[in-house]
Amino acid sequence: MHIELHYLPSLEYMSLLLQNPDLVFEVEENFPKQTYRNRCLILGSNGVERLTIPVVHVSGQKIKAKDIQIDYSQNWMKQHLGAIQAAYGNAPFYEYFEPYLSQIFLRKRNFLVDLNIELLTFVYRILDTPFEYAKTEGFGEFEGKSYFNEINAKKNWAERSIYVNRSYRQCFGSEFVPNLSIIDLLMNHGKESLTFLK
Repeated sequence: MHIELHYLPSLEYMSLLLQNPDLVFEVEENFPKQTYRNRCLILGSNGVERLTIPVVHVSGQKIKAKDIQIDYSQNWMKQHLGAIQAAYGNAPFYEYFEPYLSQIFLRKRNFLVDLNIELLTFVYRILDTPFEYAKTEGFGEFEGKSYFNEINAKKNWAERSIYVNRSYRQCFGSEFVPNLSIIDLLMNHGKESLTFLK
């Protein structure tokens, strides 16, 4: 299955990946702005929060996804880890997973693609599921099932038929909020998370 890489992806994205074990990640595309490639949604005390990784832009130039560099001149790691702690510090599995997340961030990967793959590797390890993938070597050079750009931030997930919502225990709010980042499910349900995704 052909798809772009997302940052700490949504449950919709994760359920799609888990249904399609032959993964080919699109890294040759021109990097588009305002997508899930560098942002995710978590649930905090004030509702849904968006976490965005700043990236280095060169004005007037199109840059391939594989060449997009993370902007470390902004202290986004501290902000993201702080937001995750505020949102999930009391969740049952926060103490188990937070050290791994911190370690991944502290490695300061130069490229967004590498960070996203490392985070996915971490998620798959928790879900006790093998993670095998390839990366595209040229844009559009893929035959087979493609979900490229299907899961985008501009359309509501409920308009697509990829993910069936199943509610689970969350830390905040009286009403369940569906299709947040995989982090929301993992922090609350650990290895059991797989049963909500399949």
